[in-house]
Formats: sequence, C-alpha cells, structure tokens
Amino acid sequence: MSAAPKTYIGLSLGNHNSVIAIINKDHRAEVIANEDGEHKTPTYVAFSGEEEYHGSQAKHQFVRNAQNTIMGFRDLLGKPFSEEMNKLHPGFAKIEAQDGNPVFVVSTENEEGETSELRLSPHQVTVRYLARLRTTAEEYLGRKIEGAVVALPVWFSAEQKKSVAAACAEAGLPLLQLVSEPVAAAIQYGVGKDATHEDAKDSVALVVDVGGTGSDIALVASRGGLYSVVASKHTQEVSGEIVDDVLVKHFAGEFQRQHKIDILQSNNAKAVRKLKQAVEATKRTLSSATTAPCSVESLADGLDYNGTINRTRFDIISGKVYGPLLEAIAAAIADAGYTPAQVDHVLLCGGASRIRRLQSRIAQLFPETTVVRDDAGELDEVIAAGCAEQAALIGQGIVEAPANAAEAADLTVDVLAKPLGLQVSADKLIAVLNKDTPLPASRSVKVALPAGQKRAYVAVAEGEPVPPKEEEEEEEEEEEHVEETPLYRPSKLLAEMVLELDQADENTRVEITFFVGTDKKLTVTATERVSGKSIKAEIPQ
Repeated sequence: MSAAPKTYIGLSLGNHNSVIAIINKDHRAEVIANEDGEHKTPTYVAFSGEEEYHGSQAKHQFVRNAQNTIMGFRDLLGKPFSEEMNKLHPGFAKIEAQDGNPVFVVSTENEEGETSELRLSPHQVTVRYLARLRTTAEEYLGRKIEGAVVALPVWFSAEQKKSVAAACAEAGLPLLQLVSEPVAAAIQYGVGKDATHEDAKDSVALVVDVGGTGSDIALVASRGGLYSVVASKHTQEVSGEIVDDVLVKHFAGEFQRQHKIDILQSNNAKAVRKLKQAVEATKRTLSSATTAPCSVESLADGLDYNGTINRTRFDIISGKVYGPLLEAIAAAIADAGYTPAQVDHVLLCGGASRIRRLQSRIAQLFPETTVVRDDAGELDEVIAAGCAEQAALIGQGIVEAPANAAEAADLTVDVLAKPLGLQVSADKLIAVLNKDTPLPASRSVKVALPAGQKRAYVAVAEGEPVPPKEEEEEEEEEEEHVEETPLYRPSKLLAEMVLELDQADENTRVEITFFVGTDKKLTVTATERVSGKSIKAEIPQ
C-alpha cells in the first residue's frame, strides 16, 4: 500500500498580493480561495483597536485607518532603514529606524481600551502574514501543510532570501524551495517542452511581470529542461499602482467638473483612497471589455460618483507610463547578448499585464517569430501555479528537494558564454549547443551527405548573434527566393575535421556530437554508424 501523497503548496509571496496554489486531482494547478472567496490575498496587515486583520480585511482598513495599515513589508525584509521607505507607500503605517533597521509603528488597544504603540519589524509582520496564509490553506484543504515552494523576485539578495526562509520557519510553513519568480512563470507556461510536455527543448523566454508595486523583466534560458535567468531588470516606474494613479487623476477630474470639488488638491486623503480602490476594478474590467464603470459611494462631502471610461480613452491617458518598461525590456535583452529575434516567447504575468494596449506595445518590440503569450491562466496566478508544479515534482521525487531551501535559489552553474555549432558558410552557423546552456552539456545533430561523396567536412565554430537588418528600401523578391535570416553567424573557427568514408548513398548520415564538460573543454565527435568510422577533436576553452 503506497503512502499518501504529501500536502505541498506553491506560494507567490507578492509585495502587493499573494497567491496560494496546489496541484489538484486532475493534475492541474488550482488556486486556493481565501476566507473572502478571493484568489488573491492582499499582502496587508492592519490593526484596529484590539483586532488584527490580514489580507482583504486589512486592505479595507486602509480607507479609514491607513495609519495602522501595513503594506510593502516583503520588499523591506533584510534591508537597513532608509528615509525613502516612507515615500514608497505614502499614507500607510509610519516606518521608523530601530538599531538601524526599519520598524512599522502602529497603535493598538488592550481589553481595557488603553492605547499603546506597537513596533513591528518587516520580519515580524511577514511571520504574522505567512501564518495566516498557512491557516487559510489548511482550512481550505482540511489537512496540514507539509511543504511549500515559494517564489521571490530574482533581484532579492541572499540576506532577503534567508529572511524569508526564517519567516516561513517561524510561521510554521515548511519550506521546500525558494525559486525565482520568472523561473516559476516559465515552468507554468511549459517553456522548453513540446505540446505533450515530454521532450525538453532549447528555448529563450522573456518574462514580463507587471505587478502592483513594480515590474520585473527577466530573460530565461531553458536548456535540456533546466532553467537559468541570464539577465533581469527591475523598475518601479511601471506598476499596477501607477496605472491606477492615472485613472484616479482622470476620474477625480470628472468629479471636479461635476461638483466643483478637487479631491486631489484639497488633500482629501480618504476620498483618494476610496477612489483608488474603485479604479482597481475598473482597470481589470477594461482588460476584457471596451467600457468600464467606476462608482464610489460618498466620495466627498456626501456626494456619490458614477462614471465610465472606454478602452480607447484609457489607452490614450495611460500610454505614456509604459515607456520605462519597454526600455527595461530592451536593456535586459541587450545585457544578455541577445537580439529580439532570438527570444522565442514573451511570457506575461502580473495583473497589470492584462492591459491590451500594453501587450501590443510589448509585441511591437519583437519580430513575428516571437510569440507573446498570456495563455497560462489568470496572469496574477501564473507564478503561484508554477510553484505548485515545482512542489508536485518534488513530491513525486522527479525533482530532488534542495538540502538548504533558503540557499536553493542562489545555486548557480557554469553556462556557455557563446553558442557552439557547425559553420555552414561565412555568414551562417547552425548552433548545436546554445548560449547559456548549463554545463556539462552534450548534444548531437545528424548531417546527410550527397550520394557519391567520400569525405565529410566538419567546421566547428563559436557564434554570435546576427544583428537585425536596418530598414532600407529594397525591391520585393519572389517568395521562393527569400531566405530566412540566420540567428547566428560564425565569430571564431575552432576546428576543422575531415571524416574519410566509403562512397555515400542517399541513406548515409554522419552524427556529430558536441560535449562540453565543467572544465569547459569542447569535444566534437563525428561518426558514420554503418561503417563505424569516427573522428574526434578536443578543443580547450
């Protein structure tokens, strides 16, 4: 009798919202609903009187009790105090320095109604929040959580990762592994696998995660079923909150025209908070509908607000804010030494990436051969689902759980700095081992020979990306004469080999194997299987 499977979850611990997922009986990722029936649990903790609130209930406190509402604590883990911290989320609980580290300062009451000051470090807030998430999952599933794979930003420092691991332990949430968010997204999208999810294939994906408080761009190379982040960029200039601010300004202007009340200039913080919560739903609706309402009861001076906006108008007023994100995408690709043509997939995740105009702006950066994808489920649930997939693989023994979960996301392997392959001509290289392939690595290709040929010539070379052609006016060629531009061209000839053969026929194939060990020495072997003839070259790197 086989043992019952372990109860493992995947957790996307976001700075704005968090999501819990499991793999259900149908072997699909399923997101756990919280006590309010919502799939996203706001990463908020709030205090009011004797009560402590978490998630959605804490977020509701923000309208009338902002000074005792804590948000943004995840990104402060493992960081020293800075005056800039209070500027990141104005209006929330105040952050002060204590022994050089940040603490949130809130007011609470005891049973006698006496008010006291409570000072909580980001670690302490995270522990309280994670404990609530664990309880949510256990109540939903009806059993104890025995392990979790948790996703964090790729730019988190080792100190921040250790802080998250410590908070998980203190919250009673057994940590299996920390993974980077872009890798979790790539897992959920099935990057590097064919349609049957069986054969691992080389692939390069750009993960664009537009979250509530910032955006992360990461170039992920999938080589032989292994993932490595080869470049990343983070910007706080484009986020769901910034898009919300654009809508807040628009509807505040409409309210002012209707009632002659300017809630922005009058510093009516409560009215602004109410409107900000309302526009979140408006923005979400516009991702699937051409028009969306915005309604706020008693916005200011007892007056209600009811308005609408269409997608065209929304695209016009929000279009200017996307620039920094597009620049970060271009920079991440360039930093990794790639061109847009070498990116196979653009993977969208994060709630704000639903915006259709933003998706089209991103697509314009790439050729038609690059597929822009948003087909892995709800975009703000993709990362949690990828963590659940990884947790299931650990549970099945397909992937070994790291001995030290806190350091698992820091494990690095040597990778190829340049593609290696067969030089076909002075301008074309067929890559056998792609750039950023983890070492050791081995790949083979089979080459057909013309009938009657008695020698197989093999030219081994390093490659470099072929730069995109500059736009220029050219006469149109007939379709059958147009050749696809190669992705790589030879940059350095490494070896030339000649395999002597009996006379080749139409079935003759020469198998060429490339192997690079951890010492980075390249061994190339050319073999004709029928005759058994073979030749080998060893090339130190």
